[in-house]
Amino acid sequence: MSDLVLMLRLAQVRARSLVLAIFVGALTLLAALTLTVLSGWLITRAWQMPPILDLGIAITAVRGLGISRAVFRYLDRLVGHRVALDATTRLRAALFDAIASDNTGAAHSLSRGAGLARLGSDADRVADFIVRSLIPAGIALVVSLISVGAAIALHFWTGVILLVGFTITGGLVPYLAAMSYRRCQAALSTDELGIALDDQLLHRVEFAVAGLSRHQIDRTVAASRRNSAEIVAAERPLAIAAGLTELGMGLSTVLIVAVGLASYQGSATWLGMLVLLPLAAFESHGPLGSAATHAVDAKDAAARLRKLIGSPAQTRSKQPTSYDIDATDLALAHGTGTWTLVAPFGSRHRITGPSGIGKTTFLLTLAGLIPAAGGRLEIAGVPMSEINQDWLRTHIHAHPEDEWIFATTIRDNLLVAAPSATDAIMAEALSAVGLTDFSLGDVLAAGADSLSSGQRRRLLLARALCSTAPVLLLDEPTEHIASEDASRLLKMLLEEPLPGALRERTVVVVTHAH
Repeated sequence: MSDLVLMLRLAQVRARSLVLAIFVGALTLLAALTLTVLSGWLITRAWQMPPILDLGIAITAVRGLGISRAVFRYLDRLVGHRVALDATTRLRAALFDAIASDNTGAAHSLSRGAGLARLGSDADRVADFIVRSLIPAGIALVVSLISVGAAIALHFWTGVILLVGFTITGGLVPYLAAMSYRRCQAALSTDELGIALDDQLLHRVEFAVAGLSRHQIDRTVAASRRNSAEIVAAERPLAIAAGLTELGMGLSTVLIVAVGLASYQGSATWLGMLVLLPLAAFESHGPLGSAATHAVDAKDAAARLRKLIGSPAQTRSKQPTSYDIDATDLALAHGTGTWTLVAPFGSRHRITGPSGIGKTTFLLTLAGLIPAAGGRLEIAGVPMSEINQDWLRTHIHAHPEDEWIFATTIRDNLLVAAPSATDAIMAEALSAVGLTDFSLGDVLAAGADSLSSGQRRRLLLARALCSTAPVLLLDEPTEHIASEDASRLLKMLLEEPLPGALRERTVVVVTHAH
């Protein structure tokens, strides 16, 4: 199954919804096509100066088609965008659920910005594929088949000519547009010119002192020339595609006119319809070049999302009978060295070290959010790879330093970790972390921006203390807090009875070395 098809299935895009959107969109262009052909009939029939009543139905139909085209266009936008917006909503929810239940660690290795980009921009690109690629392609197919059928009804060879033209504008042109877009993306991704310019501007003094200014300028100029040449080469197929579009439309029209003149048997209305048919028939192929580039973006986005959610996790049924953690010679997915930790229930541990050694990754590995690269990790003798995911999420809470603060009340922010926490427990946790100036009903209108860095850390620590998880894994809970208060909080976490929901639990705290 392709990545894009998988994403559409996750978004629960139904075939009947797509068919309805394509049908309404096709009606819009078929109304325009019929209007053009009927106009040709009306012009040539009026030239024969028949009684006005002979033209009454055609005149009324022209007016009706002109109005209906705008109505169908509105319905087209309404139905198509409704399909895309519903798909976006369902896809984001499905991705979030897949990430939450995934044990590959792909999602947890991303930064917050990268994670938001995947759930935001990449999900939007998949939804854009529906309205910018899939539906336009379906509409073009329907309109093309009907146009070729109408052309064959007027004259067999006009249908053949139109089919050849459609093959060029609907097949070859989108292929060339997609190829050109991929080459442009590849050329821009290297960004050799941007790197050279950054070096030139940021280190110009050092280059001048070293006598390398001329050399660096020449390097930048050469990078600019290579970049320009790569982009020109990449966009050459796009120029060819644009030329083929006009050539296909123009040549088809000329050939059909030639066939009409060669086969003319005195029916002016027949000739008028035959001549005007190709002018409207190619309208449905106009968006196909752009549709191909959006399809490329959607395919790449779907591939990134597929890597993010990984493969469906195998069912895990084992549930430990206690919360004793035993990690021996644990190799991490990110970080250096191996880690060993023996943490029976109720014990307190502080892990220190410089940035980059894998402290945060170690916490996420203990929580079962990222698989270990090697070594042994067990809870109450049960290997982490066999423990039920729901049990882990309930009994082991990892609280990273970049946890989200929501733009709502203090109470709601605490309930994130403990939906059943009472006001008394939450007030006790706030007091214990030093947020005595805040009440549960205070609203953080700007989310995290409503708090200082130290207040934010205190609130996140209070959130952790409100949870009922027997094991708390805390990442830098005292960062940005004054030294005296930080020492008091660490003493509370490592030595004293804990405030909040549970007085006794296992606590593992990660801090920088001091």
